Amino acid sequence: MWLVYKKELLEILRDKKTLIFSILLPTLIFPVLFFAIGKFTASKTEEAENKEIKVAFVNSVMLPGFEDLFTREKGFINVELESDDYKTAIMDKKVDYIFEVPDGVSLPAESRKQEVLKVYSKESTRLDNILGKRVDDVVDAFNNTQRMELGRNFNLTTDNVKAFNKPILIEENNFASQREKTGEFAGPLLAYLLIALAVSGAMYPALELGVGEKERGTLETLLLTPMSKGQIVMAKFGVIFTASFFTVVVTLLSYLFWVWIFSFFAMDSSVAADPDSLTGKQSGGGLDFLSNISSLDLLLVAVLLVPLTSIFASIMLSASIYAKNMKEAQAYMSPIFMIGFMPVIVAFVPGMELNVKTAMIPVTNVALAMKDLIKGTVDYGLITILLISTAVLAGGLLYWTTVFFKKEKVLFRS
Repeated sequence: MWLVYKKELLEILRDKKTLIFSILLPTLIFPVLFFAIGKFTASKTEEAENKEIKVAFVNSVMLPGFEDLFTREKGFINVELESDDYKTAIMDKKVDYIFEVPDGVSLPAESRKQEVLKVYSKESTRLDNILGKRVDDVVDAFNNTQRMELGRNFNLTTDNVKAFNKPILIEENNFASQREKTGEFAGPLLAYLLIALAVSGAMYPALELGVGEKERGTLETLLLTPMSKGQIVMAKFGVIFTASFFTVVVTLLSYLFWVWIFSFFAMDSSVAADPDSLTGKQSGGGLDFLSNISSLDLLLVAVLLVPLTSIFASIMLSASIYAKNMKEAQAYMSPIFMIGFMPVIVAFVPGMELNVKTAMIPVTNVALAMKDLIKGTVDYGLITILLISTAVLAGGLLYWTTVFFKKEKVLFRS
């Protein structure tokens, strides 16, 4: 059995496609791409926050101080309108926002009532939304000034004005730690990534060791060896499991390494200048977050993938053995891949948490457990239940694969 295992493993390692898709992509190319996309997104957001916004005012003399507020604010350019065709001016990008003060409007502090002014713009993208937020901030500042002035005109104190503006102020006292809040977002993402790698990492070796043997005509030779069919299945399963699990573990270590590298270089300059940062007490967000995750939790994340990877290795080996050719096998893999991800999506549903019931649901339980491990809120007793239930399922599927492999109508299906 070990000779077959060694021989199959060497064949997989000689396959350039397996090396590229199982090792090079997840460990080197994907992290660099994710970082590049993140940097590009941050760059575009920063560009939008610093972009100069062209604003025009019509009849703004009716609201003294309103136009001046925009003029004083950095990043706004006051432009003159060449015609009354507002739409054409905005569509031709001669101006971004036009504020029109209707006749009869005056400062709310003087009229003692709510006034309405019109604003014209074109907001259809996220970039436009960022620009609109900057404009809203200036308008809010003007409103705040008028609100305080109104209060003085009605002989109201600042506290009275605040009470009218917001009768109830909610002072939030969130006892959730930063790790829990970050883990709520990062945990499911990590689970999604690792489970995707476990599935994809098992796919290519399964295709090669199942239907690939049939197409190369080496399956008959293998069956003539003194080994039992059960041992042959175990050897093939071992190779698929090894390739898949190795991909996941190496990728996990790779991402930890890259996060450490990126966090180090992305460290804020002000923090870097702080002497405490040299001790690691104040570092990048990703590094701070990772430093709170214990080695036991990271080890358990890897352990959770052992039975999960076994499940997908068994299912894909069975599908590959059953297929007549490579094309048919690939057709089976796609639905397995999709069905395998449905339980992961369930774990993203708000309110889903790891308990005795969900610990029995395959794949979902692993995703929920990973989220809790990253958040630091895991119940280790539930992890035990999860491992037992998943291991029983993995063992049952492996046994079924062995029985499946022993059927000649499956092996020599035509």
